[in-house]
Amino acid sequence: MKKLKKSRLYKMIPIQYRLIITLGIVFFFFIIGLVVLLFLLLMGSFLEDNPAIQKYFEGQMEEEQEQEEREPVSGAYIVSGIAPEVTRYEDIFRKYAKENGIEEHTEVIMAMTMQESGGRLADVMQSSESLGLPVNTLTDPEKSIEQGVKYFAQTLDEAGGDLELALQAYNMGNGFIGYAKKHNDGKYSKELAIQFSNEMASKMGWSRYGDVNYVDNVMRYVEEDDSVPVDSSGDWALPLKIDIRITSEFGVRTHPVTGEAESFHGGTDFACTPEDNIYSVKDGEVVEAIHSNVGYGNYITVQHGKNEFSRYGHMTSLSVSVGDSVNQGDSLGKCGTTGTSTGNHLHLEHMTELGQAHEDKKDPRKTLGL
Repeated sequence: MKKLKKSRLYKMIPIQYRLIITLGIVFFFFIIGLVVLLFLLLMGSFLEDNPAIQKYFEGQMEEEQEQEEREPVSGAYIVSGIAPEVTRYEDIFRKYAKENGIEEHTEVIMAMTMQESGGRLADVMQSSESLGLPVNTLTDPEKSIEQGVKYFAQTLDEAGGDLELALQAYNMGNGFIGYAKKHNDGKYSKELAIQFSNEMASKMGWSRYGDVNYVDNVMRYVEEDDSVPVDSSGDWALPLKIDIRITSEFGVRTHPVTGEAESFHGGTDFACTPEDNIYSVKDGEVVEAIHSNVGYGNYITVQHGKNEFSRYGHMTSLSVSVGDSVNQGDSLGKCGTTGTSTGNHLHLEHMTELGQAHEDKKDPRKTLGL
């Protein structure tokens, strides 16, 4: 119907005007095309003749290329719980660690910075004193990192590569290394740090000298990179479908959050990210699906038999509910850092009964056959 009306309207226009209208429309689009082409040519000429804009785009391309070409550092440690105030300086840490030949300790240096300032002070590594200056004299974070990394490298060298001895000496001064050589065959121990602290405090007339817990306080932010093969040969399947990296073993350890020594860790921790699914290690029924801001955080417990339970802690989200039947390999939720946690990871437990004491639980690593 619409086509018929338009056709009649068009026929009502005298034939000499029809040609003019058609040519006008063609000419209009031709002019629009020329304007667009002229604009593109002018913009190209402007960009070509403008060094500042050229430099900007070249800089962007170089930065993207550097990001693509940058190879990850294969250090001996991985970090968790490092605040953004510290990680924003990561490239600077790596730069000076590489200059001083201790690039494999970059993660430890970042952990030291967490303990020294949390990244909230300009003298981020509290390295003014190593130059003989008053505390917080350095006001440029990069200068603080440059000096702090240089001093730590020297300390590490004097300590013969003993990381714990070097860390305590960074806090108490290099005199601690000589003290260790004289009293403990050049080896670190917390008892030795306490002894040295007491003697120095008495000598200086101070109430205390240094931080006797410095090594523990730093190392709570790092874990040894203990990668294991993805394949397992145990009774349970792997709870993650990524490269398996154990960040904390089952058994006695120093608690990474509270700093409590001789704390019993009732499970095995696995590195993961919020993008990773957590999978049931075996067929069973969900008997706990808890949302919490403390302890395990958000967690799932699956019963596999009369005396067999698996628990999955610190998850961001849960995808199953109490009473659900799950098969081995079914997703239970997403990896996270809820509850008492210093960073994203899966805390996996093997229990023989609910409410079981940590010391009576089984080592999940053995059950997984890792």
